[in-house]
Amino acid sequence: MIFILSCILLILLLIVGKGRGFKTFISFYLSILLIILYLAFISLGLNAYILAITTCIMATIITLFMINGYNIKTKVSFYAIMIVLAIIFSLIFIISKNANIQGFSMESMEGIGGLSFEINTNMTDILIGMYLVSVIGTIIDTSISVSSSMNEVYLNNPKLNSKELFHSGMNVGKDIMSTTINTLFFALISSFIGLFMYHHNVSFEYIINYKEFAKLVIELLFTFLASIMIIPITSLIASKIFIKKDM
Repeated sequence: MIFILSCILLILLLIVGKGRGFKTFISFYLSILLIILYLAFISLGLNAYILAITTCIMATIITLFMINGYNIKTKVSFYAIMIVLAIIFSLIFIISKNANIQGFSMESMEGIGGLSFEINTNMTDILIGMYLVSVIGTIIDTSISVSSSMNEVYLNNPKLNSKELFHSGMNVGKDIMSTTINTLFFALISSFIGLFMYHHNVSFEYIINYKEFAKLVIELLFTFLASIMIIPITSLIASKIFIKKDM
């Protein structure tokens, strides 16, 4: 069934995107391979958040340069993504180390009860890595959208100065931001449905202090923060590089 769906996906990508659609298909499965390798290396006891940073960088390179080519737009996006990753990693590291939400929740214990707990891995590091990997897709998409739009604006109006180009990028980013936030919310809210069904007979105070609920909310907020931060940072870098290129 997976093979059939993959073939349908490939056919649709080729019909709609042609050569770029094929590149998208290959990059998608390369990203899956990255995650598999990430999990495999974690199981060997390597540091989870260092692996997560490496995975995010590799995913960025594959998505940006393989699909969109090596050009000024993708370079601007890459610089912006690296900056946001550094900022968001700092926030994730500080909050995850102090939030005391690492490990498994109670409803997970029944399913893993017969498994060994000697995994030789710091669960806080795994949590940090999980949060970091969860934000990368959103910031790549938002960053390249802003960068590409700003490049088109500048090509059509090369007399714009850096400040005017920055404001055009922010205007584009505002439109993207509202749809991105709502898309992320509905994409991640499905994770809450099972949790609420499992705890339908407990108080709201219990739910909001529950470990699994806190994990999901923090992940959602980290994703929101990263998707918002990437807009001004991409706009600022693009406004400087695009202008400097033609000087």
